[in-house]
Amino acid sequence: MKFRNLAFFYLILDAILIAISSAFGAVALLNSQVAFICSTLILFASYFGYKSRVENKSVNYQLSEQELELFEDDIDDQTQELDTQDSNNKNDKKSAKFRKIDILGAFKPLRLLSYFILIIAFFVLLRHGILEPIAFLAGLALMPLGVFCAGVFYGRK
Repeated sequence: MKFRNLAFFYLILDAILIAISSAFGAVALLNSQVAFICSTLILFASYFGYKSRVENKSVNYQLSEQELELFEDDIDDQTQELDTQDSNNKNDKKSAKFRKIDILGAFKPLRLLSYFILIIAFFVLLRHGILEPIAFLAGLALMPLGVFCAGVFYGRK
């Protein structure tokens, strides 16, 4: 899904959220919009962070020796060795697994800033006594629901 399509999809979801939450009053509308904007910031920060990470890894990717062996041009040698490698195939798959826990995507500065904005917005609403938890959670819940709906809707095409 392209970024423009994703942004348009979330604008439609936001319009639906505005229509529903405005029926419950201005405070509910404010809470839902603050939560939705913060969760949208988190989504797009995650999107751009992971997109840049994938692009960097794809540019700087180097094949390991095991992967180079898989792509050698000696097809005849490989067909003869298939019988002997069947027993060793399970060991090769285990050793070729990527075992490093990849948590660097969670600590991108833009994503951390987005979570910080969400926390600050929550405490500002709470401090001023206008926090409505149901409306706030409705604004937050729209993001995962939107991801699910976008996956179903755009997955068919």
